[in-house]
Amino acid sequence: MNPVHLEMVKIDRRWKQVVRENPASPLFICLGEKHEVHLFETYFKYQLREDARTDDMYLIHYQDFNDAQTYGASLQAEWTEAFNEWQKAAPDVADWQTATDTTSAGSDAHLPVQSLSMLCQLYPGVAEHAIYVQVAPTVVSDFNAFRLWISDWCQAVKKTGRTNIRLVLTDHHQHQTYKKLSNAARFRVETNLSSMMQNAAEFTNPKKGDPEADYQQQILVASNELAKGNHDLAVVALEKAIRIARRQKLNPAEVTARLMLAQCLAPNGKTSAAHAEYKEAISAAGEENLVAAQIHMNYASFLLSQSEQNKAKEYFAKTVDIAEEIGNDFIAMECTRLIGQLSEGILSGDAEAIRHYERCLEIARNMEAEKRRQSSMPYVAGILIKKYGQQSDAGRALNEEMQTFFGPEWIELTKKPKTMK
Repeated sequence: MNPVHLEMVKIDRRWKQVVRENPASPLFICLGEKHEVHLFETYFKYQLREDARTDDMYLIHYQDFNDAQTYGASLQAEWTEAFNEWQKAAPDVADWQTATDTTSAGSDAHLPVQSLSMLCQLYPGVAEHAIYVQVAPTVVSDFNAFRLWISDWCQAVKKTGRTNIRLVLTDHHQHQTYKKLSNAARFRVETNLSSMMQNAAEFTNPKKGDPEADYQQQILVASNELAKGNHDLAVVALEKAIRIARRQKLNPAEVTARLMLAQCLAPNGKTSAAHAEYKEAISAAGEENLVAAQIHMNYASFLLSQSEQNKAKEYFAKTVDIAEEIGNDFIAMECTRLIGQLSEGILSGDAEAIRHYERCLEIARNMEAEKRRQSSMPYVAGILIKKYGQQSDAGRALNEEMQTFFGPEWIELTKKPKTMK
């Protein structure tokens, strides 16, 4: 069975179990991680298809929630449009008059409830089955107002005396937005995303034994085991991936696997083995290409994490050389900036650091405007102005240049950038 389809089957079983256990609940809240609630929404969407094996009615809505007094009317409008299209294809269908009573002071949640109740009266067959309305606004302007609307929906359902009209929401299982809502049947869906991806890769692999597919499979296995905290099993999978990549001379693939392996070994105290993997990755990457620049930069960051500043400077400098050769000014600038930071407070004093910072600005001046805005140019300029002195000629000139590039409030962009990895 298709792994994604298998997950849908699991969700279907879980959903039906929850419904059986809560026959009178007007509100159901599915809890999970982001990818899990997305899968639940996918399950709901599947129920809208003609080949779905259900007699229940499933509705899903993504309209923005802007106002508690108009949100229900927006649902009704969508239903009316769909009903009218159906009526055109089947002229004998009786008219459905949706509710219009707007006397409620709280919200208009009663309107869609009353309309669905009227639909059940018009078509007794509908009343024999459940109506699930999932609301998943892409934007909620006021969560308090939305929670009020949901509570009003539940009260309106109770007034109708119908138990087949249900509202459905999704929420994060740890950081719940709707935690205080009463009358809710909450349930958790759980999916191992890495495992599902791994199984999907196996299922969709058209050529069993294809080296590239086998390599991807091992990377997925490693990611899955790392997510579970099984570092030893992840190492085994990564070593297999490396062997496959080497046999097929897939150099970038080998570099990726070795980088993952090094990052897996280091946190477990196996720093010597991690060093060895980084160096093997550097050898596999070759010279004067983006992969080479990236692996040199990663190794420099690793050395920095091991308090080996001098060696880190050396590899950042090699990264700059490669980046300049391949014309990647962004990497060249950021690594030059890091060398400048590593040159602060050592025997060479400010002079070496200033030289690297000034080189950063030279590189940035030749960047396209958008790339320059994403760079650490303002941060570097802020450091240099402090070193030059704000009232010095050099400091004032640099301040004016930054205002030209980034506007009068450029100083707000001088937050310290994260170390590149």
